[in-house]
Amino acid sequence: MLPIVRRVLSLFLPFWKPLTAISALIMLQKAGDLVVPLFGGQVIDAMARHEQVHATYYMIATAFVFWVCHGNVLPYVLGRVDLSGFQYAGPRHLGVSMLRRVLKQRVGKNGRDTAMQQAIVERGEVVLVQFVNAFVRTAVPLTIPAVVTVALLLWWYPLIGLIAIVGGALDILATVYLNTVLQPLYTRLQELDYERQRWHTHVFRNLLGIVVEGKQRQSVQEYDERYGAFAGFGEYTGRRFLAFNFGRGLIVNVTNLCTWVVGAWYVDGGVYSLGYFLASLSWSTYVLNCVGAGIELQKQWMETVPAIRAFFAEIDACDPPADAPSAPAPVLVPLAAE
Repeated sequence: MLPIVRRVLSLFLPFWKPLTAISALIMLQKAGDLVVPLFGGQVIDAMARHEQVHATYYMIATAFVFWVCHGNVLPYVLGRVDLSGFQYAGPRHLGVSMLRRVLKQRVGKNGRDTAMQQAIVERGEVVLVQFVNAFVRTAVPLTIPAVVTVALLLWWYPLIGLIAIVGGALDILATVYLNTVLQPLYTRLQELDYERQRWHTHVFRNLLGIVVEGKQRQSVQEYDERYGAFAGFGEYTGRRFLAFNFGRGLIVNVTNLCTWVVGAWYVDGGVYSLGYFLASLSWSTYVLNCVGAGIELQKQWMETVPAIRAFFAEIDACDPPADAPSAPAPVLVPLAAE
């Protein structure tokens, strides 16, 4: 997995500065999500203590300034950096560099299926940009705040922190098991999708010949059968994932239930104030949400890694690495002559 990740990131190496800035700004936003419950908890505790109105208003005004910076200024700066640095420039760079490779003298070009090649390249460009965005905007910004949140929970709310760790660990273990079960299914699903796209491209490239030969109905039926195979297998794979997600939801809900019970017990015993309990509840939920986001990334990875591998096979077929032997062309299922 790590060699693939490194190779994907190497394609976008010219954009490391804007991608680093985007990741840092999102991390600041995630860190701000941890501070918001503290402001809310302090205001609630101040009201419960019946403090003077001007003191409460001062805390509300401070919270407002923070909300503006967190909810308006940071997203604006992030959007400007993204627009000028990567959102369009990144896909453009990938598309142009891949087209340049394809138009070079090909290695083993005889017998190449250009319809399949087009499907692999177009799908690969899309999933590579998706992967980089997920890595920069989700994986990296969530990791550090999640670790900090767990440390804060263990420091201020040890029992609630342990509950969050146990619940998150069970969630992760269930995901690891799911990956071993679903990885072959997603690989097969990608292969069926390529066959669907391949036939679709073949029809449009030979549109006039199909009409002249009167093969319209046969071509439509063939495409429908290929799409049906893809859709049927996708539905089967999706049902397996939904069944897992149902079980994962139970783990999350039981963890939240335990957090509420322990928190209510602490508040009733005077150990925590109501505001601090709400902050601990928010942080525990934040940890579980980070785990859930990681699980979603795992699902995306399982769905896209076959397309990424096929894309790199096309790159090596067009322009093999200088320090490696020429990569063989991907094995293709026979198709009617184009």
